[in-house]
Amino acid sequence: MRPHMLAAALLAGQAWMSAETPGKVLVGVYHWGGAASKSMTGGVAHIAALGGHAVRVTLSPTYYADYGLGRECYRDYSLAALARQADVAAALSYPGIELVMLTAYDGTGFGDCRTQRYVNPEFYTPENAAAMVREYSDLTLHLYQAYHDSGKAFIISNWEADNTVYCGAAYAYATDPKFRAECDAAYPALYNGNAGPWQTLEGLRRWLETRERGIADGRRRALAVGLAGIEVYQAPEISIVHALADAGLGSVLYDVLPGMGFEHVSYSSYESINQADPGGALARDIETIRAITSSPHVIIGEMGFARSQWGSEVIGRLQAVISAAAASGVRLIIHWQLFDQDPQNDFGLYDSQDQVTEAALYFQRVFAGAISTDTSRPIRRLPGSGARP
Repeated sequence: MRPHMLAAALLAGQAWMSAETPGKVLVGVYHWGGAASKSMTGGVAHIAALGGHAVRVTLSPTYYADYGLGRECYRDYSLAALARQADVAAALSYPGIELVMLTAYDGTGFGDCRTQRYVNPEFYTPENAAAMVREYSDLTLHLYQAYHDSGKAFIISNWEADNTVYCGAAYAYATDPKFRAECDAAYPALYNGNAGPWQTLEGLRRWLETRERGIADGRRRALAVGLAGIEVYQAPEISIVHALADAGLGSVLYDVLPGMGFEHVSYSSYESINQADPGGALARDIETIRAITSSPHVIIGEMGFARSQWGSEVIGRLQAVISAAAASGVRLIIHWQLFDQDPQNDFGLYDSQDQVTEAALYFQRVFAGAISTDTSRPIRRLPGSGARP
């Protein structure tokens, strides 16, 4: 695309995204491993072949295991190093993909694939914080260098922060006394010495804050050398709206994000969409998230329904959720996931043998604009950039 054409396209995209217009939502697909995964690029190619314009992928030192390529930890890992790796670079630049959401884990805080240093508040010494800022700055600068003037948007996020705090299952921690006791007993060993969830919540707050400083620094470095034409920003992801607060427990929604000033918040939405009325519950919870965080732009970072659990209801529930998100002014919704993981975790658009499912055919129609909710228009940027001043 020539420069004057690109500028016109970006301005048109900005105008379209400048208000929370109900009915306009971009639908993307999460590609994070799965039984049939052979590479990151191969999965993104599947999404593009269905007509999708948005993907979510993971940058982590566990890359080889995440994408079915091996078991070893990524040597000399950093976010920018992995982003330059051939398979990952091909995925991020895949033709037709206009928005990439990155579930990102830095080498500074998780470089050995085992120790979650980033959740320990004591980790954030001036030296460690500076190294983490530099890592996110370098990633951001790399994205500007590699994709400048492409019109792409990159969203840096995390996996389900509440589940990160509560032994991988925040809802169970809030509602199941046995699980809570087991998690509490193992907590220091699992969480790099943290005595309990309150320390991990503080560690997460510092992680998100430090990441934001790095992204802002990388953006400044890029603009200083004249690189523009893409967007890079952060959307912290939560996974619980009610259960933790109802049980008198700390949550990322109520105890981390307020006052941090993020324009964008991602919600992994199963607490809402597993209700009897998934669309109605989601609409109410989106408004709660906006009210508590003061973040105007809520992303649905995960939604989906396992065929083994929901059977013939899957397509109807997907439609209800997408329609509710669109009506609530959500601009991006990500389906979990591309490939089935196993017979019980069969959320995929493709099964464990890489065979198309009914959900894939549904999303193919969504991407083509054949579904009543208007999800077909590609998006080149989302409103805002990073945290509000």
